[in-house]
Amino acid sequence: MVLPGLWESFRFHRARLALLSCFCTRMLRQVLHRGLRTSFARLGHFVASHPVFFASAPVLISILLGASFSRYQIEESVEYLLAPKHSLAKIERNLVNSLFPVNRSKHRLYSDLQTPGRYGRVIITSFVRANMLDQHHTDLILKVFPT
Repeated sequence: MVLPGLWESFRFHRARLALLSCFCTRMLRQVLHRGLRTSFARLGHFVASHPVFFASAPVLISILLGASFSRYQIEESVEYLLAPKHSLAKIERNLVNSLFPVNRSKHRLYSDLQTPGRYGRVIITSFVRANMLDQHHTDLILKVFPT
């Protein structure tokens, strides 16, 4: 007989807590709404009373930030970006290039693995399963790509 009495009191307190919780959240919403409304009204009044500053400041800031980008230079050399300035590999390569210069005339072949530049590669195949190194195919390749 005690249990039904406890259950009834628990149901009454739960309904009362729900009502109190709804009332507290409504009050909190009203306080937040009133505070936000007044702060944004003051901000709008401040912006409206200083129109020259709020119209010119963003323009000046964007001009200053945009002008700083004009000093940047794009560096495409991977070696410059990744290797230290005074690395041993750079010093040795400069020494080798000064002692053994590469002949870059059009009559000489040189490796594109060591020197920078623009190069293209072509893969030549045959329609039939023929040897590409026989004399006939070699003459055709040399006609297509004169030195």
